[in-house]
Amino acid sequence: MINKQLAVDEKQVTLDEWVLERFRDKLKKAATLTNRYDKPLVLYRRTIEEFESAGEEEVGTLINESYALVQVYTHGGFIPLTFQQQFVFPLDDFPRWVMKRSRDLVLQCLEAIEEVLSMG
Repeated sequence: MINKQLAVDEKQVTLDEWVLERFRDKLKKAATLTNRYDKPLVLYRRTIEEFESAGEEEVGTLINESYALVQVYTHGGFIPLTFQQQFVFPLDDFPRWVMKRSRDLVLQCLEAIEEVLSMG
């Protein structure tokens, strides 16, 4: 039983590494386009909390050829737009951070990148 579990874990690690490598490659290609057009690319947007007309949201953005930015902000209602957190990641580190957060976020990022690359 333990040997089977180890084999499954090894396959999962290998698959995760393959996905991360593809993610990095696509991210670098998209970064070239964002730099060329001087326009950031929203990789994902995730609502953290919503209450009536106010909310807290997290947005991941590819800002240039070197960095991705993640911002958590509150907005709406009587709440002025306020940035709660900001994280800046080198492009090589961003995919692993996203993968640790959620595989769904990885898919959202890849879909956004594919859309831009198909237009680019």
